[in-house]
Amino acid sequence: MGCPVADFIFDLNDDGTVRTAYKDGTPMTTTMRLELPTAIVHTYFKSAVRNLRQMTDDEVDHEANRLHGLQCFLMSLVGVEAFINVFFHQAGIERSLTEVINLANKDKTTIEHKLSHLPRQTYGSNLPAQKRLNKKMRELYDLRSKIVHPKWEPSSLAMPGLSIVGMVENEQQMFENRDLCREALCWCLLVIARIGMLARGSQADDHFVWYWTSLSETNASLSAALNVPPDGA
Repeated sequence: MGCPVADFIFDLNDDGTVRTAYKDGTPMTTTMRLELPTAIVHTYFKSAVRNLRQMTDDEVDHEANRLHGLQCFLMSLVGVEAFINVFFHQAGIERSLTEVINLANKDKTTIEHKLSHLPRQTYGSNLPAQKRLNKKMRELYDLRSKIVHPKWEPSSLAMPGLSIVGMVENEQQMFENRDLCREALCWCLLVIARIGMLARGSQADDHFVWYWTSLSETNASLSAALNVPPDGA
C-alpha cells in the first residue's frame, strides 16, 4: 500500500516494567502517549459543545458569547474535517484503496470535493443528500475563511458634531447567536451521520456518531434538529 506505519516495541524488565521503548527500531529518548484515532476527532467536538454550553440568550453577555461562539463554530468545522481525513484513511487501508488514502491525506482540497469522491471511491455510492451537504459545507467553509483570514475594510461613522474614520463591520458579531453556532455544529455532525449510513447501514444510527465524536446524536436526531428528511431525500 505504501502507507508508512510507525512500529513501537517495548523491551521489558523481569518485573514487567518498560526498560526501553523503540520506535522503528530506534530507542526513544522522549516520552510518548498513543491514543485511538477517534481521540483526534473527539477533542474538537468536545470543545465545540463545551463552548456552545457557555453561550446564553442574554444580550449583556455578547462579548462572552462571541468568544464561545467562534470556538464552537471553528471547532465544529475542524472536527468534521478531521473525521473525514481519519475515517477514510482507515477505510482505505482496510479496503486496500490507495486512491482513497491519498485523497484523504491530500491538503488544499475542498471538503466538498472529498465528500463527493471519497464515499463513492470507498463504497461505490454517493452520500445521501450529497448536493445539499456539499452546498451547506461550502457555505460554512466560506464563512470560516472570512474568520481565519480576516481583512480590514475601513468604514466611517458620522453624526452631527462627530466623525470617526477607520471603523469596521466586524462579522464576528454573528457568532454571538447561539442558534447559528448550534446549527453549524449539527450540520457537521450530520455529515458524519450520513457517512455512517453509507458505511454501516442501519447499524450506524445508534452508535456511529457517538463513536466518532463522543456525542449522543444520530442521523434521526440531527435530521430532526435541522428539519431535513432523515432518509437523505
